[in-house]
Amino acid sequence: MTPADDLADRAAFAERLRVQLAARHPNLQVEADPARLALRLRGPGVDVTLPLSPLHLECVRQPGRTAALVAGFVRASEARLTPRAPGSAGNGAGPALGRLLWCVRARDHLADFSRADELLTVPVAADLVAFVAETLPGSYMRGVPREEWSGMGDDEVRRAADANTAARFASLPGRIRAAGRVARDGWRMGSDPLFQGSVLMVPEVMRALVEKAGGEVLVAHPDRSLVLAIPAGADREEGFRRRVLRSWREAMHPVSRAVLLADCTRLEESGTATARPRLGLMGWLRS
Repeated sequence: MTPADDLADRAAFAERLRVQLAARHPNLQVEADPARLALRLRGPGVDVTLPLSPLHLECVRQPGRTAALVAGFVRASEARLTPRAPGSAGNGAGPALGRLLWCVRARDHLADFSRADELLTVPVAADLVAFVAETLPGSYMRGVPREEWSGMGDDEVRRAADANTAARFASLPGRIRAAGRVARDGWRMGSDPLFQGSVLMVPEVMRALVEKAGGEVLVAHPDRSLVLAIPAGADREEGFRRRVLRSWREAMHPVSRAVLLADCTRLEESGTATARPRLGLMGWLRS
């Protein structure tokens, strides 16, 4: 291969990666540098250079694994492309209270993160856990470890997350109460791709569902961007469970297949009340 051919090959390789990362991160400016065989990605909170030489060498050595190697490289780059929180890069300022929300995920999801034990968490019900997260530009979010509270106490952070989460879904209770009737298949809430499950942490949303249903409500969070709810009743639960299971299996970002039972004072896993005492996991609803 001549030097010209090698340069053309490097340029084509860099362009291939540039296109993939640009499609994956539309909020970032992605520039290829064939001479250095690298990519530079810039955007709000991000200014990263990704060297491509090691990846290119592995692809030359193992051409049959090129697609897998490239996919692995793109996945491994994700952590470096999450925007930095303003003020959290070592200057002690910590996250802004106005950007803190409760984020609801399955316990197994949190277990995949090495620093999960540093998050401020509360149990929700079944396998669901809420943790304090920070909203970031470009539809990103991150869990915030306690070391970044920078003098703020847990109670202050909890109050901020409570207030901000309620404000994020402030229009939802009114829309539920204003609905003419309860649809046969209940409610489908899917307007928030990152924090839809956080409605489980908003007492006023739960109250609105219970009031409109005229009693207890079955609730589920099968996908990151989806919460389902329906008035409780023995004649409805089996069909609702099938619907939840199907949504969970088809989800792009599955969360939990659990079906929860809600009233104005609690949220717990449905079907477990006769097997053990009621857990009262949502005492914060009793206000």
